[in-house]
Amino acid sequence: MIEHLRSNGTAKDALNNAIVALQRKANGEGMTDYKKQNCKLSTEAIEAFQISEKKLGIGSVKFKAPNLHTTKLKIGGVNLSVSVDLIAQKIGNDGKKIIGGIVLVFSKSGGAKKDMAHRCPTIAMLVYQLIKQHLEPDDICDPKMCMAVDIFSGKAYRAKSQQKMLYKDVETSCEEAATMWPTIKPPANYNGPPIPK
Repeated sequence: MIEHLRSNGTAKDALNNAIVALQRKANGEGMTDYKKQNCKLSTEAIEAFQISEKKLGIGSVKFKAPNLHTTKLKIGGVNLSVSVDLIAQKIGNDGKKIIGGIVLVFSKSGGAKKDMAHRCPTIAMLVYQLIKQHLEPDDICDPKMCMAVDIFSGKAYRAKSQQKMLYKDVETSCEEAATMWPTIKPPANYNGPPIPK
């Protein structure tokens, strides 16, 4: 999907080629049930995207590879990792670059899927905050171009210019995590980065 969007319409068969490759892989030797299921879900995600792409309203936007991979966004004393899949870009009437970012969200079932209408606007808001912090001097960040796309529902959730309440909710959650984190003991088998004393 990322390759397809980055090509801005020039790689017409990227999605179909990916489906064929996934089907071939699923039928290959030595594939476990887990890997076959993964291929099946990936195929379903691509097919869902093919059906909904036109109604997402992103046809006029040009996409490019992000220069912001797993970038830290500090909110309420916590460094949040925000990983943008693509940078969205268009040229305004004044010739200035208008920038945004997109995160593709994959969740087909379960609790995460039920909560998608709350999760995706929050993701879009975080993308907006991140892009604003990394703009070139003459560039503009358009919140409508900062979005989280729920692939299986075929819906694009866009950030808004005024999201004080949503930002405050995230900030309060981060402050609570920052307060509680030093009191939580790591599990006995913890093998992550050193924990500050």
